[in-house]
Amino acid sequence: MTDHFDWDRLARYVSGESGATERADVERWAASSDANRAMLESLKRRWNLAGDGASWDVDAAWTRLAPQLRDIRPERPVVELRSRVAASRPSWLQPARYGLVAAAAVLLITVAVRMSNVETAAPTGDVMSLTSTEMRTGIGEQRTFGLDDGSQVVLGAASNLRLAEGFGATNREVFLEGQAFLRVRHDSTRPFVVNAGGTRAIDLGTAFEVRAYPNEGVRVAVTEGVVEVRRDTGMVVDSAVLRPGDVAEVSTTGETVVKRQVDVERLMGWTRGELVFQDATLSEVARDLERWFDVQVRIEDAALRTLHLTANLRISDSLDAILEVIETTLSSPGVRATRAGSVVTIRRGPPVSPTAAPSASRRVEAGA
Repeated sequence: MTDHFDWDRLARYVSGESGATERADVERWAASSDANRAMLESLKRRWNLAGDGASWDVDAAWTRLAPQLRDIRPERPVVELRSRVAASRPSWLQPARYGLVAAAAVLLITVAVRMSNVETAAPTGDVMSLTSTEMRTGIGEQRTFGLDDGSQVVLGAASNLRLAEGFGATNREVFLEGQAFLRVRHDSTRPFVVNAGGTRAIDLGTAFEVRAYPNEGVRVAVTEGVVEVRRDTGMVVDSAVLRPGDVAEVSTTGETVVKRQVDVERLMGWTRGELVFQDATLSEVARDLERWFDVQVRIEDAALRTLHLTANLRISDSLDAILEVIETTLSSPGVRATRAGSVVTIRRGPPVSPTAAPSASRRVEAGA
């Protein structure tokens, strides 16, 4: 970030929606001047005053907020934002106050969208329209956007989603590399198809997740409705029908395993700002840390790669705090995790002190 205000990024930061990289950028921006620091603190206070209820009536929220905007007083130091419009305007929109008004308006919109009528396992964050045929997210970034057909997609970290030519007119096909949660607007005449890693997930009226990072196989998990998972090897077509609670895992060699009655809500933790590891190998944990925290993870002892970890961690926690949890949870086999800049090294070492128990807020459940 520069000294100019990027309202979208500031809104995501104060609402807890930022990824690790963006969060660090905002904090560096705030530390660069007293004006930036004062603005960020002001936004935090206004966000907290807005509350965090279970649902929001946008019109009612604006009715309550508008009188407060008229009473806003500039907080020192004040950064003047020049307006391109020379026409007269109400006194409460004079330049000295315009920054806080704009910030409050962006935060209001963020809250309204974040608390909209998306149901269980639905993502949070700004919902934007996809204005091109391709959408990318960087390391530590998560974005929510709507498609022209009324479907909604949450794209996870380091992911890419591309619309097929003619999407919305002649077809509803997308191509995914990475991770996405989709709430599809069902159309029996035009199925919604996600192509990922040689696998096709075909919507039959549903909400589902597809995870297909390079060299990791494909996972399809269904939260609502029905999805057909199909893999065409040229010689034979392998397909399975998934219903809520079902997960299909397609290995890099093409073998498909279907698991029934899975707690898929755990798998959707990333849409709620959590890294959820359920009996995950340390290698799998390392890959997710790299995607969400923009680091390189080295596991020095090959035997450590197959250790298993079960834990719920908040993406908003610092990387150092998360490494502490990993160390403590895997202290029995003697796992140590150290960081030097952007490199994390996991090795064997002396046991962690029993007094260094992880914070209860991180909800560590077990380790193996």
